[in-house]
Amino acid sequence: MLLSSEADDKRSGLVVHCPVCLHPGRGERRCRACGFLLFEDPVLGAATEQDHRSAAAELAAAARAWDLDAARRALSEPAEQAEITGLLRPASSGIPHPAGRPSPVAAPAPAVAAEPHAARAGGAGDRHPLPAGLADLLHRLTTGELPEVLFVEFGTQRAAVVRAYADAAGLPQARPHAETPWTELVPELAPAKALRRFQLAGGIGTVEPVDRLAFDQAVRDWLHAVVPGAYEGTGTRTTELVLLRGGIGWTLLDRAAAVLHDFCAARTESSPAPAPGSGTVSATTARVRRLLRGAPLREPHTLLLARAGTGGGGHVPVELAHHVLFEAGLRLAPGETRTASVTVHSGPPTVTRGDGTAAPSETVTVVLPLLAGHYRSADHRPPLLGLPRAELPVRGSAHLTFVLHGPGEIEVRTDAGDILAEAPDGPGTDLRAVLARMPRRLRRPRPVELICAVEMSGTDRAEIAERVGFTSDLIRAAMRHGRAGGLRVAVIGYYDHAPRNEHQPDRKVVRSVQPGPPGRALRHLRELTSEVQPRRTLTSSLEDALKAAARMTAGQRDEPAGQVLLVVGDRPPAPYAQEGLVPGCPLAVDWREQLWTLRHRGVRVGVRAEPFTAPVAPGTPSGDRLRRYLSRTWHDLTGTDRLLLRPGTDSAEQAALALTAEPSHDTDGIPLAFAAPPFAPGQSDPPRS
Repeated sequence: MLLSSEADDKRSGLVVHCPVCLHPGRGERRCRACGFLLFEDPVLGAATEQDHRSAAAELAAAARAWDLDAARRALSEPAEQAEITGLLRPASSGIPHPAGRPSPVAAPAPAVAAEPHAARAGGAGDRHPLPAGLADLLHRLTTGELPEVLFVEFGTQRAAVVRAYADAAGLPQARPHAETPWTELVPELAPAKALRRFQLAGGIGTVEPVDRLAFDQAVRDWLHAVVPGAYEGTGTRTTELVLLRGGIGWTLLDRAAAVLHDFCAARTESSPAPAPGSGTVSATTARVRRLLRGAPLREPHTLLLARAGTGGGGHVPVELAHHVLFEAGLRLAPGETRTASVTVHSGPPTVTRGDGTAAPSETVTVVLPLLAGHYRSADHRPPLLGLPRAELPVRGSAHLTFVLHGPGEIEVRTDAGDILAEAPDGPGTDLRAVLARMPRRLRRPRPVELICAVEMSGTDRAEIAERVGFTSDLIRAAMRHGRAGGLRVAVIGYYDHAPRNEHQPDRKVVRSVQPGPPGRALRHLRELTSEVQPRRTLTSSLEDALKAAARMTAGQRDEPAGQVLLVVGDRPPAPYAQEGLVPGCPLAVDWREQLWTLRHRGVRVGVRAEPFTAPVAPGTPSGDRLRRYLSRTWHDLTGTDRLLLRPGTDSAEQAALALTAEPSHDTDGIPLAFAAPPFAPGQSDPPRS
């Protein structure tokens, strides 16, 4: 039932605002927004007091129910309940409600939070299939037919626009275009967070109401300012629009969406989110990026790997190889991912010569460039999507899973489920700069000839057993790491010299087996006897072991081999002649001459010991001279190779890696992973002619 003035407005065609929801109308019998009966058929006679009371009660109940419904949508957290409840229009008291109309609940209960995080701003709603219109826009965007698409979202804090475009590789990108807080766009809206949400949800309450037509005009003016290219009033259209739908039933946000359609006819809409976004640029941009994941791949997404080329000589070239992870044209549904599994391999270990004594590593760090397209040095440079790095076992492999979340978004996981981190260079690095640091060739593996000189004398059996156990583990590890070029092993066990001037038969201080199969060397090592006796000298017969090693490395072989001698001991060699308190070698063997012979033949010499402290008691005559001799001797033994391994620190596995690796100078950069093992077992240098 309407007052006479409102009836006059109806007859004159003027706008009539519903007293329940303020929705403007033009004489409809019921409000198009809330369904409230605005007027009934005319009856004879004047309305009675009971008619007025009944109409007032019905209006109050409908207003209360309308506000309560808006409050439920607007309530973000229980702490706001009292504030929002105080905004509701009161229900009439003492007057029965019309039949069939239940009394409204006294206070609202929290529904879905209306101040969402970035994930809520478009997460669940974007899991619905993409509308056909949006799928077509994304296809045209990635192919270059459309220069841009503008996404408009009306949130609970502000209105925002995000610009989507495609780069040179057709990868869709999103960046903020415009944002305006509602308090600036429509000054009648309250600045308080809870009250503003209540008003946007359609609540009227006891505060100054927001004029609906003025709200529409404010939204229209804003659109005209921020998206002028989408205005169709002139018959031209240069920009496509997509409306990011929010929650259902937010009255003013729905009005803003209607204005958008009337003003510039948005081409399509996204599926509604469970609650409208905050409208902040960051939240809206995140939602747009999730939608852009449904764009098709214009270029294949590839993994750049290395592979060993072909050719004779001592080196092989390193070539680039592409592995296509995801083909061009692939399109993901919202929330969908695709995976591709690839096994990558590491190259051979290298040891950089220098003054440092860094312990060898059991792993190799590789980078895995992810590209949109293929790399050709003389052609265009494809975008670098990512540069993850992985730790691979030396001469080993890893099974990796590549997860595609959308164009240009690839996540790399290991079998353990760990996500690979980006290399320090990051995806913004120029690909040419990454590849410029890669080794251009690999030295073809040569057979390794490993000579282990083990000190078999000591003050107790545990000391000797530790050295024997380490050497056994070392040989087994070398069998694994030296398999590409082949492995031969020799073992030299050396003992203490017999004291000078002692009347006893000469005895052998060295027992050895020539280079051959590793199994034979292991058997010989087990058969060596231990010599346990009190320590009578600070030197050993290591100089005799060096002489035996020099004999083993003499002569020509069918093919060149990388020869390396590892001393596993505790005491340095005796000098050629006595030096102070250090007795000379009874057989007059000069260890420096033997060491020079080994180095002249290219034999690398390593030491596994704690060599730089001499156990000399304070006050011992010539103690300083003795310390200098011992320290200088160990230093000279390691020489420029700097193959110094420390007991308890460097494992047998690390030692095998260091001893079987090829010396190199060109490992400044992180290498690429290999598509296949660079060298098959047994592949080595071609025989000499």
